[in-house]
Amino acid sequence: MNTITDIEKYLFDFFSNRFDRIDFMYYSTHQNRVYDIYPLEGGTEIMDFINSIHGNIEDQFYFEKLVPHKFATPDNLIKILNLFKDYLSGNKILIEKNLNKNSSCSSISYWHELIHELIDLIDHINKMYESSNTSIPYQELRYNLIVGNIDGFIKLLKSLLASLPYSINKTSEGYYHSNVHIILKLLGFDINSEEETNIGRIDAIIRFYDYIYIFEFKFDVEKDNSEEALQQIIDKNYFEKFKIENKKIIAIGVSFSSKKRNINHYKIKHIKD
Repeated sequence: MNTITDIEKYLFDFFSNRFDRIDFMYYSTHQNRVYDIYPLEGGTEIMDFINSIHGNIEDQFYFEKLVPHKFATPDNLIKILNLFKDYLSGNKILIEKNLNKNSSCSSISYWHELIHELIDLIDHINKMYESSNTSIPYQELRYNLIVGNIDGFIKLLKSLLASLPYSINKTSEGYYHSNVHIILKLLGFDINSEEETNIGRIDAIIRFYDYIYIFEFKFDVEKDNSEEALQQIIDKNYFEKFKIENKKIIAIGVSFSSKKRNINHYKIKHIKD
C-alpha cells in the first residue's frame, strides 16, 4: 500500500471503532441540549461546536476511500484535516472552561476527550505523510481531470509523454494508448481501455463520481485527426451506455503525431441529453 492508502485505512479504522458511540453521544447531547448544554457558559456556541465536529466526521472523513472520491489530491486531504485540527484547537476552550464546574451535563467530558483524540489522530497522520519517502506523482494531472480542466490535463500529459526517451519511443497508436493507460492507472484513475459497446470498442473511459470521460485516439505522421476521433465517439453513440449513470459525459478525441512523437491536437465535446 502507498502512504495515502495507509492514511485512508487508518482514518477509516479509527472512525469505524468509534462512530457508533460518537453518533449516539451526538444525538443524545442534541436531544438534551436545552437542559444540559444551553445552561453552560457559552452553551449555544458549545452546541454549534459539537454539531460541527459530528458533521465534519460524518460528511468528510468517515469514508473508506477519500482520494480522489472526497478530496482531489492527498495534499488537499491533509490540508482539510489540519484546518479541522485548527478549528478543534481554537474552540476546545468552550468545553474546557465548563469541565471543572458543577454541571448536570454528563456528556461534556466525553466531547473533551474526543476532541483530544481527534487532535492526536491528525498529528499522527501528519507524521505518516511527512515521513513517507513515497510521493504521489503528478498530482496536478489527476486534479485537472477531476475538476474538468481538460486543457490543463492534456498539457501535463504531453509533458509526460515528451519525457519518454527517443530510443524507446515507438511511433504507433497502440504505443501511446498503452502509455496513457499505464500513467493514469498508476495515478489511481478508474480507467478501462477497449471498453465494448453494442457497435464498437471505446479506446478508454475514465469514471469519477460526477464525470465520465470517453477517449478516442487516432494516429498519423503529422495530420490532426482529433476531429475524426471525436466524431467517431458521436457517430457510434459510445456515450449511450453511460447515460443511465446520470453523470456528466465528456467526449475527447486525441490525435497523436509520429513526427512530434506526442499529442498534436485534441477536441472536446460535452454530451447532453
